[in-house]
Amino acid sequence: MNNFAEKIEIRRAAASDAKLIAVLAAVTFYEAYYEQDDAHDLANYIDESFTLEKIRAELANQNAAFFIIFLEQKAVGYAKMREGSKIPCIKSENSIELQRIYTLERVYGAGIGKILLEHCLETARRRDFETLWLGVWEENIRAQKFYTKNGFRRVGELTFPYGDSVGINFVLEKIL
Repeated sequence: MNNFAEKIEIRRAAASDAKLIAVLAAVTFYEAYYEQDDAHDLANYIDESFTLEKIRAELANQNAAFFIIFLEQKAVGYAKMREGSKIPCIKSENSIELQRIYTLERVYGAGIGKILLEHCLETARRRDFETLWLGVWEENIRAQKFYTKNGFRRVGELTFPYGDSVGINFVLEKIL
């Protein structure tokens, strides 16, 4: 495992990473949901949510931080943390949202997601946040198991408009 860790690099994304993040976002989102979702809803969501202009605007937002994880100098995933997002079921006034965390399907099971999640948790701790929270689709059982295994607990639900439907996301939190 030590050799594996030496092959990993995580860095905060810069404005110059916008294209890379847009591609990673589209690919990883498609890979995560193509089996469950309507193909047109999925394509429309990706087309609307991960345009280069949107990603550039998100990177420029002072309340957002993107991290890219590399395996042997190849980008294999990313995460986005967002300050200032509040929902009623998160009681802590000092919380941060893990809005996105995705890896390429080809590295599922290799521990890449856990390493990226731990980086986000450590970043939140260093910045003195008390809670990290996220939303996970009710049908994404794999992700729910991952978060439960990593100490998150379900505290609520929120709706997620998606194409012609509205999905339910479970809200999970981890006290830091």
